[in-house]
Amino acid sequence: MALLASATKTSAGGAGTSTTTTTMMMMMMRKKREDDDEEEEENMEVELDKFPSASDPHKMAKMQAILSQFSDEQMTRYESFRRAGFQKSNMKRLLASITGTQKISVPMTIVVSGIAKMFVGELVETARIVMSERKESGPIRPCHIREAFRRLKLEGKVPKRSLPRLFR
Repeated sequence: MALLASATKTSAGGAGTSTTTTTMMMMMMRKKREDDDEEEEENMEVELDKFPSASDPHKMAKMQAILSQFSDEQMTRYESFRRAGFQKSNMKRLLASITGTQKISVPMTIVVSGIAKMFVGELVETARIVMSERKESGPIRPCHIREAFRRLKLEGKVPKRSLPRLFR
């Protein structure tokens, strides 16, 4: 909208010019909004494709049974988890720094992103368990995440370092 106001101010010399500019700006904004809506619908179709298909009723029934047992809070977290992900560029940079090579394949970044996402999900769920054991509510705090990480480490769900730390 600020762009719209500045376009009107710059063409204050002619009334017809500012109206034309304003109309063009409105049309461009409307077109962009429509494109965003179409893209969002396409993304929704892709998301729906990830669920078990109707051709496999056993998987569909199993998924429905699991989702029906979720509380509202769990369902919100699950939806956020489904939508969340790591940026491929950041993951590629991380892998390049670990491996020492700049050639990182796309499938490798997807796999590592998936593993990282699963680990973060497990960490959050364990942190929620820690909170419930301490009879605390509200957002997850760093102390909950530290305790969850400690527990996951004890369970062997966190890999050990291959190289020893230099400083501690």
